Amino acid sequence: MTNESKYPSETFCLLPWVHLSTRPDGSMRVCCTANASSVGSTNDKEHGGQVGILKTDDGKPNNLNVSDFQTAWNSTYMKNVRKQMLAGEQPPSCIKCYKEEAAGHNSKRMWETAYWSQRVDVDKLIADTNEDGSVPPQLAYIDLRFGTKCQLACVMCSPHDSSKWVKDWKLQYPKYELIDLKQDQGWDPGFDYVWYKKSSFLDSVKNQAHHIKELYFAGGEPLLIPEHYAILQFMIDEGYAKDCILRYNSNATDISQRLLDMWEYFKEVKFNFSIDSVGEKNDYIRHPSKWDSIVSNMHLLDNTSDHITVNLACAVQLLNVHSLAELAQWKLDQNFKKINRAPYGGGIIGLHLVYLPSYLNVRVLPQDLKDQAADTISKFANSINTHEFINSAYGKMRWLGLVDYMNSEDWSHKLPAAVQYLEICDKTRELNFRNTFKELRNI
Repeated sequence: MTNESKYPSETFCLLPWVHLSTRPDGSMRVCCTANASSVGSTNDKEHGGQVGILKTDDGKPNNLNVSDFQTAWNSTYMKNVRKQMLAGEQPPSCIKCYKEEAAGHNSKRMWETAYWSQRVDVDKLIADTNEDGSVPPQLAYIDLRFGTKCQLACVMCSPHDSSKWVKDWKLQYPKYELIDLKQDQGWDPGFDYVWYKKSSFLDSVKNQAHHIKELYFAGGEPLLIPEHYAILQFMIDEGYAKDCILRYNSNATDISQRLLDMWEYFKEVKFNFSIDSVGEKNDYIRHPSKWDSIVSNMHLLDNTSDHITVNLACAVQLLNVHSLAELAQWKLDQNFKKINRAPYGGGIIGLHLVYLPSYLNVRVLPQDLKDQAADTISKFANSINTHEFINSAYGKMRWLGLVDYMNSEDWSHKLPAAVQYLEICDKTRELNFRNTFKELRNI
């Protein structure tokens, strides 16, 4: 990202000046990709452990169970991130984006900075930054991940993010033999995931409501959470909704008329519908979803009001990287009215790399399978010649960047963990990943 006249440094990202993100456990982050556990140790002593999680001055996670947005906003941790970026340094919490960019991928830092630079006064934000890195507590964009309540147990997920995973985890975890697998899948069943029910949390959101330009909801599954609806109602009742954009990442298995009615009050709704493949492949990854029901809800959302945009968001991993083109072509063949609509849908589908668990990352594939996937992806990307696809943030650059990223490092030493994980998962769920994903039948 090079624009010396627009941004103060080559490592600059706008998000630390406009945004905070939450984890389902109530921890706060610079943004949703700042966990960085796949590209640096989560127990990194130099950076206080759990890289990407905001810390208090004593090194403990800055958590909404005991804190609030205002306190976290100008914490020592956040101030240091801002100072490092202004100085042209790479904050440890943000290393994931820098590594993606080095590998040729279009990172969240790049597209979020481009997006927000059109919506805020960058020069004023920098001018208002004090020498110690503090800035006025005016959050324009908050990412809310309400606990773990969810109807699905996606293969790349865990009890950390989905309550549906708890039963399977209890059956599977004792069977893991590889030490890396046991460490990656570790979980504390006694953790408090209901921070969002505390009155102090809602007060914290209300305190910032007049500054908020965008709210992002994820989970768990946000459409199941009463507090999500409470926040929407507050924004409507206080007259803030008309100036607020809503973003969602949802499995969309529960689309109610109540929700559609509330959306009518907001400036814009950007709904990311999580889809990872077509038919039984998607149902395997997003267990126990039902493809026919998913398609029905796609068509429901495709017929909503014009201020509601819908995009399919795909979690790219070793299971589905060979079938991305199949999913994209299926979407095109449906002739959706709005799901394909540019510019938001100009990239056909949103592509988001799976980093956790690390053994499902696309870099884990052996080279022959990488080559097969690269060939399929490249042929599809080069076959779409529309202006919207070529220039979209999720368009040609991101598709071909995915190939560059996949080939940039060899993580095949993690393949045994992937195989053991999937085989144990299959026994619990009475599935067979080799039968469902034919390209992987010989691994």
